[in-house]
Amino acid sequence: MRRLAPLLALLTLTPATAQTPSGQATLLPYVTLSAPGYTVRAEVRPAVTDLANGPYFQFSPAQVRVVLNRVGQNKWQAQYATDMPPAYVTVTPVQNWRTLFTDKNTAGIVHKQLDNLQAINAGKMSLSTLQKTSSLPYLPLTSTVQAITGAVRKVNTPQLQGVRYLAIYAETSAEYPRSAVFYTFQGLSRDGKYVVSVRLPYAPASFPQEVRNVTTVQPAQWLRYHARASSRLDAETANLAAFDRLVQSIRIR
Repeated sequence: MRRLAPLLALLTLTPATAQTPSGQATLLPYVTLSAPGYTVRAEVRPAVTDLANGPYFQFSPAQVRVVLNRVGQNKWQAQYATDMPPAYVTVTPVQNWRTLFTDKNTAGIVHKQLDNLQAINAGKMSLSTLQKTSSLPYLPLTSTVQAITGAVRKVNTPQLQGVRYLAIYAETSAEYPRSAVFYTFQGLSRDGKYVVSVRLPYAPASFPQEVRNVTTVQPAQWLRYHARASSRLDAETANLAAFDRLVQSIRIR
C-alpha cells in the first residue's frame, strides 16, 4: 500500500493546512489507498473560488486530491485536465463543502447532495428512487446531468459509507461511446467529517467504441436507448471488483 500524505514532497509528518474561502486555515487529513495499475500523485488542493469567468462547477473546497493515471488511458475532455482529471480520489472536510458557496441557490444544491448521502447511509433514502430521478449523490458540482446510471450499490467499509455506480454524465440525450462511462463512488467517512469522491474511467465493452449518432435523439428513441444502456451498465457489476477494492482500500486519518 502506498502512503499518500497531503503534501507533494512528503516533507512533513503532520497533516497539511489549506485556505478556506473565508481565509481561515483548515486541517486536511492523511490519505492512503492501494491502486494497482495506476501511477499516483497526491496533492493539497486549496479552495478554488475566484475564477474570473469560470463556471461554478469548477469551484472546489480545500481538499486532498489523489490523481490517478493509467498508461495508455484516454484523456477525457483534456481542457479540464487541471480542474477535473480523468481519474481521481478527493477527500474533503464536509464543512468545507457546506461553506464553499455564498449564494443560496448553489449552496442549497451542495447541501442537498450531502443530506442525500447522509440519508442513504442511514437507510432513509431509496437508491432506486434517486437513480430514476437522475439524482444520485455527486460532488463536485457539474454542468452535466446523470444521463444514464447503473450498477448502483451501497458500500460499507470500516472507514467509509456511501454509494457506488456507473454513470454517463452529459448535457444532451444522445447515444454514447464507452469512453463516456465512469465508475463513481460518493461517500462519507465513518465519523461523518469527510466527503470521499472517486471518479475512474471505465469503458465497458458492451458500449461501442465510437457512435454515429452524435446528435440529440428523439424522446421515444431515447427511452428505449436509455433502458438498454442502463441494463448494460447493471450487467457490469461483476466486473467492478478491482474498482471496488480501490475504494475499500482508502484510509483517512
